Amino acid sequence: MSRLGYFLVGLTLLFSNPLFAQPFAEEHFSFVNDLSLSFKQEFQPELVDTTEAWTKWKTVSNYMFGKDRGSMAMITELNSLHPYFRDQIIELIRQCKAKGIELAVVEAYRTPSKQNEYRSMGKKYTRSSGGFSKHQYGLAIDVVPIVDSVAQWHNAVLWKKVGNVGERLGLRWGGRWRHPYDPGHFEWTNGLSGYQLAQGLFPPAPVSKQENYPCIEEDLKRLTTYWKAWETEQSASSRKESSIRKMK
Repeated sequence: MSRLGYFLVGLTLLFSNPLFAQPFAEEHFSFVNDLSLSFKQEFQPELVDTTEAWTKWKTVSNYMFGKDRGSMAMITELNSLHPYFRDQIIELIRQCKAKGIELAVVEAYRTPSKQNEYRSMGKKYTRSSGGFSKHQYGLAIDVVPIVDSVAQWHNAVLWKKVGNVGERLGLRWGGRWRHPYDPGHFEWTNGLSGYQLAQGLFPPAPVSKQENYPCIEEDLKRLTTYWKAWETEQSASSRKESSIRKMK
């Protein structure tokens, strides 16, 4: 309690003592009591509605980075990712910036419907159907270096620098793959297989970092709800486009 608080309590006890009872003692007591109450701060935590948070996620449209990536919007919101993986990507972007490399997020979480759209566009995009990509579990991201506002898809020197940073952070880099070669792709599963992910398991943060994620299970449950909402949105859009094509 502050000094002012002790002072006010002392006054209250003083005026309530019969030895100090005067004609206006009751009025004095009421005054001091009201004064002490005026110093109490009633804390009411702000109630934040998170049920619609997914509707505010950042997205980009097709050809934003100079490539055909289908008609559905691409989610670029870093908060759509697994919390630990998200923080590693933030660190990837920070370290690259420190080296003078600007990275743009092309796509973070990806719905099964968006994955199937890529699959329908041919093997040069993906060989995985919806539910079989790490993107569907918030464990993969696509980025691209930007120079003078232009995406550098074919700058091997830049990609090598970006890939080295990502690998030092413990991320798996698609620039090591041959089929398909995918230098903008980074992922992390902490050893879990695609089958385990499909069964609903999520990788925990590394032991040395787990104290930084005390609510990770709740966070992942919330993310799963958001992912389902996005899938509902994009699957409806996909069906609508399919119907329009059939009518033509």
